[in-house]
Amino acid sequence: MLPFSAILLRDYYNAIGWNEDNQYTQLTRSSSSLLDFQIPSSLILQLANSPTPIFFTSYSLDALPQLNGAISYITTSEPLEEIGPSRSIPFRHVVERFRIYPPPKKPSPKPPVFLAGRRIEGRDYLLYSRLHLPSLHLSGLATTRLTPTLQAHLAFLSQPSPPTPRASSSSPTPNHIRQPSESSAPAPPPVPGNVLLSLQHDTGRYSGEYTYSAQDGMFGVRGLYNFGYLSGVSEEVKGQVEDEGGRRVDEEEMMEGGLRGRFSAGGEVYFSAKQRSFGISTGLRFTTLPPVLTPGSPPPSPPTTLTLLYNPLIGFISSAYSAQISPTVALSSRFGVNIYSYESDLSIGGEWWIGRRRGKRNVTPAPATTVGHPAPGPSLRGEDQVLERRLDSPFPIVRDVSETEAERIPTPVSASPRKTALDPRLSSMKEAMRRAEVTGEMDRDGILKARLSGNWSFAMLYEARIRNCLVSVGFISDLAARKPIRSVGLEVQYFS
Repeated sequence: MLPFSAILLRDYYNAIGWNEDNQYTQLTRSSSSLLDFQIPSSLILQLANSPTPIFFTSYSLDALPQLNGAISYITTSEPLEEIGPSRSIPFRHVVERFRIYPPPKKPSPKPPVFLAGRRIEGRDYLLYSRLHLPSLHLSGLATTRLTPTLQAHLAFLSQPSPPTPRASSSSPTPNHIRQPSESSAPAPPPVPGNVLLSLQHDTGRYSGEYTYSAQDGMFGVRGLYNFGYLSGVSEEVKGQVEDEGGRRVDEEEMMEGGLRGRFSAGGEVYFSAKQRSFGISTGLRFTTLPPVLTPGSPPPSPPTTLTLLYNPLIGFISSAYSAQISPTVALSSRFGVNIYSYESDLSIGGEWWIGRRRGKRNVTPAPATTVGHPAPGPSLRGEDQVLERRLDSPFPIVRDVSETEAERIPTPVSASPRKTALDPRLSSMKEAMRRAEVTGEMDRDGILKARLSGNWSFAMLYEARIRNCLVSVGFISDLAARKPIRSVGLEVQYFS
């Protein structure tokens, strides 16, 4: 289950129109959600409250192996209306899941605000602080948008210095002979904390990130470039509209059953001044495009993501393949190998959306009769099953076209009158899917995740909404050891 602070940060990015997925650090996000999910380390209880849409509080308690707690406060410039009680918040918003993100867009500027005829300049910001008990560690995050395409982050961690021991009143006789148990050099003092500065630049097609860590004096530069960039649905519609000569304007020829997607390539370089070391890595990702429901369009491509990472310094190569094979099941596999030592690792995992679908009985099929056409007969059962599977899917198809753009798309010549009669029904299907997404009727109340690594480490995680609480329970098992169960954890969250 996602922490409450991570849920707020994602909704904040969505409120200001920032591309959360358009970063090099998020290149393997699809496979990581299926292969790198976290198991609760112990018994954890988290409570959150939202007095106002711009101010939030959170309290967490970790009972095992020792009692720890934390108090968090978050405030934002934009009201986050999607954050609600745990009994009604969409379940897909609080779990890390496999999904295909739409093509990134260029962030738009904040709309102007006028007061008494004068324009008030305001900035988007989010402030977060967390006090850890009983260690009294203080961590925080401050982010603000300097320009429409430039964003700054400041993260810090402060921990109190250990108390100095008091000098004894009776001093022993000085002895200048070093004992064998004494250390030849004094132990270095603990690091009081760390400050991390980050500057992100996002134009939609290209994104860059520049970071600095004060603890080890590390500088880093990351970049990501999107090929075949589509700024929105209108660009996709342009590739499907025929010109006056009857030929397509799309760069590629449309093929039935093929994968239509976009490529993203990026890399990072970092240098540590204290350790006098540097590192470099590169990556490539292919992601299918979210389908556009238009009359006469080909069958949508299955949601698929392929990633490839390469670190030339240590000779490590990692490739991952993730796909959604059904509306409720997604699988992923990852293989990594070191070309210098020939050590390799294979991981497979997946997720399965289970539990009762909320609002399933409230979804009523739209009337299929149209003016001048008879009601569809039993042969349209296939379309009914497709509609049911899409409405039942936890990964909604949110891409759509406007009415004016849809009018520009001609009906295929080979389409039969019976197929043409389905166009109004297709519109009703879009409206039903849009309404179900807003009301949460497409949301299920449970998800089961599992992964198996090459060292015979097996992990399973079950996340569900039980009554008014969000519950996560999981375990890690070592199949090759005498004691197969390595750790078990339980986490309960309640939002009010």
